[in-house]
Amino acid sequence: MEEEKSKDNAKLDLKSITEQQTCFDKNWILQLNKQEAIHDFICLICKQVANNPMEIDCSQHKNMDELLIVGESCLHQFLSQNPNSCPIEPHDNCLYSQSRMAKRYINELDVICPRQFRQGHEEGETPGI
Repeated sequence: MEEEKSKDNAKLDLKSITEQQTCFDKNWILQLNKQEAIHDFICLICKQVANNPMEIDCSQHKNMDELLIVGESCLHQFLSQNPNSCPIEPHDNCLYSQSRMAKRYINELDVICPRQFRQGHEEGETPGI
């Protein structure tokens, strides 16, 4: 019973760490994915692949044809420095919501661990095979 609680706490800690992380380095993600696969999921603030993507909903941008996505951590940092502002252009009254569909697509991307990538190159292996 105590072991199960410990495992559950570890899962919760891992989840909270992931949610607080900055966005994902697109160079690592592009090792196993094509540019087209990540195009719609680039954080508008840091220009990396959004971690816990948040969608921006502003009446000023309703005619834009692209997804307006930012990483949750980037958004929190931006709003702490620019309260009630928009990351795209200066104005206020933006709404932000979790983008579950974008999160699902991002979670389905193939990713290689940087350590595994370096190890494979040192040993002369081809990563991902």
